[in-house]
Amino acid sequence: MNCTDGPDAPPSPSPPPPGPVDGGALGKIISREMFEEMFPFRNDHRCHAVNFYTYEAFIAAAKSFPAFAATGDDETRKREVAAFLGQTSHETTGGWETADLGADHWGYCWNKEDGCPSDYCDSRSVQYPCVSGQRYCGRGPIQLTGNVNYGQYGESIGLKDQLLQDADMLIRNATMAFEAAYWFWMTTQPPKPSCHDVMVGAWTPTDEDIRANRLPGYGITTNIINGGLECGHGGPDDRVEDRIDYYERYTKMLGISPGDNLDCYNMQHYPNALVQSM
Repeated sequence: MNCTDGPDAPPSPSPPPPGPVDGGALGKIISREMFEEMFPFRNDHRCHAVNFYTYEAFIAAAKSFPAFAATGDDETRKREVAAFLGQTSHETTGGWETADLGADHWGYCWNKEDGCPSDYCDSRSVQYPCVSGQRYCGRGPIQLTGNVNYGQYGESIGLKDQLLQDADMLIRNATMAFEAAYWFWMTTQPPKPSCHDVMVGAWTPTDEDIRANRLPGYGITTNIINGGLECGHGGPDDRVEDRIDYYERYTKMLGISPGDNLDCYNMQHYPNALVQSM
């Protein structure tokens, strides 16, 4: 060192650990430690959404939907959370058959559909018109897809035009991304029930549903989310099995049974599925 050099600068101190979060009903079921255990690879360099999905965003977004994780008895609440995490983990999975710890440990690896291959524009929609140059491909935990879904969610928060004009808003704000996922989960879109109503026992199948073998259980949430591609075709189907694997892992972690009717192989799907699986 020459005479103008001072001593080497000390290393920067490590950032303090995250402070406590007011987790509300959801935080009573999923602690920060459990969230980390559920998603151990979400910030792995092999994932495409490193540092996006945070516990803080997961908890904060749920506060806009106070019935989520807060309806029914303790087991019902836990089962709904496990179902939400199972479905969103599949939608964002980065796992493969021989992945570290198994494919069902790689949820929340993506926040945007790989390659965004289509604009997913329903040009028939007058209320939620597509904007030139925008691609309404899957984004966020539920992989929200299509101009109608983007428009409806945006409208629910007073940002319909902004979100239709800038779909990538969902991947610049993790809380918004989780909010969009909770919105889809909680919202009834006839003839489909909401996933929330299914998992908390608030949905009663119609005679038509019964004839179509659409019965309460985790499997009907797959039908709601992506039934047009995954349901009613017999089985097994790797996509459906992946959804079930995640769900069963989370129910085991939460100490509850997964319930009945986990797949949708023999269910007739609903028309006009609104969320496309990756």
